[in-house]
Amino acid sequence: MPKDGTMLNGIQYFIEKTPIMLLDEVMGYYIVFQNEKDLRDIEITAKKLFEKKGLYAKYNFSDIIHVSPAMKECIKTARTVSLTDHTVLITGESGTGKELLAQSIHNYSQRNKMPFVAINCAALPESLLESELFGYESGSFTGAKKSGKLGLFEQANGGTILLDEIGDISPHLQSRLLRVLQERQIMRIGSDRMINIDTRIIAATNRDLVSEVDKGNFRRDLYYRLNVITLRIEPLRNRREDILPLISNFLGPKYNQISDSDKKLLSSYNWPGNVRELENAAIHYNTLSAFPGCLTNPPHSSSEAGKASNSTDILSVESSILKIIMENTQLYHGIGRMQLNTQLKFMGIHIGDSSLRNVLQDLQEKGLITKGKGRSGTKITEVGIRKITEK
Repeated sequence: MPKDGTMLNGIQYFIEKTPIMLLDEVMGYYIVFQNEKDLRDIEITAKKLFEKKGLYAKYNFSDIIHVSPAMKECIKTARTVSLTDHTVLITGESGTGKELLAQSIHNYSQRNKMPFVAINCAALPESLLESELFGYESGSFTGAKKSGKLGLFEQANGGTILLDEIGDISPHLQSRLLRVLQERQIMRIGSDRMINIDTRIIAATNRDLVSEVDKGNFRRDLYYRLNVITLRIEPLRNRREDILPLISNFLGPKYNQISDSDKKLLSSYNWPGNVRELENAAIHYNTLSAFPGCLTNPPHSSSEAGKASNSTDILSVESSILKIIMENTQLYHGIGRMQLNTQLKFMGIHIGDSSLRNVLQDLQEKGLITKGKGRSGTKITEVGIRKITEK
């Protein structure tokens, strides 16, 4: 919106003044008067449309409950970064609240009246993710809409896009994303025309991207394009001061019913699932007036998160994982990591996302499973089946 304004006949106008150039010489100016009320009405209409489509950020920095120095420093930096248009990379374990921080950055920025679009890059197969991000022209592929489709980068134009789980995208999409970051241009699928975009990019990941770069899984040049400003959210076990304020918020009036021993238990547990797991524990308490059993049977080693939270050793955990994978292996697809972790929790095995990745990587190196991208998921091999049936 133009900044300069003037009053004419009792009406406030914003003024845009643009020079008319001829051979590097200013020949004159053209001036556009815009009624302030009309512009405000357009803003309100656009905001309602964004909210109707879900293209808006719900949370602000004031919604982030914290008392720990680590989170205070993180939010202080995030507030400063919000006032720029720089690309931001948010890192942290699963469940720490990376999208909450991204939404807060958007709402604190000058783009807060424009769309906020978030997409989980690990939740969609490569082909679908590409069409969602970049859009496509009419007739680009079988099943494409006749009118084509606007991609998320275009839908977020003027606002912010959050690329969650950025570490899981394929090499092909990494190269396409690199151009977006370099040139601020996108090309729809089936088109030969570049489209300029004005979209702030926030990326988030629970992976160690430096390690992924060293392994050759993530482009080095893309990493440096993303890593302009990094915000790391510490896991809950490293900021235990935040546990009781968070559980108090989740429980509401019921917080006064929990005993001192329960508070001590909550504060000493490692929370491998971080704030998300803490919120689930609060839901469990609100429903059943008791905390989950995993809190009373914590992992043997309190120095590491993500280990099995019962007496089961790593071999039996691997065996349980193999059995779940075998039960979910079909001809064209297997089981996703999130679904696998959910089934493990139903069995009473609580394992962090990073630890599960390590176990799956070890099983793949042993030739017991194969890990695919997107919907293909993780499938068991003949060797893996023999290992289970031999027991």
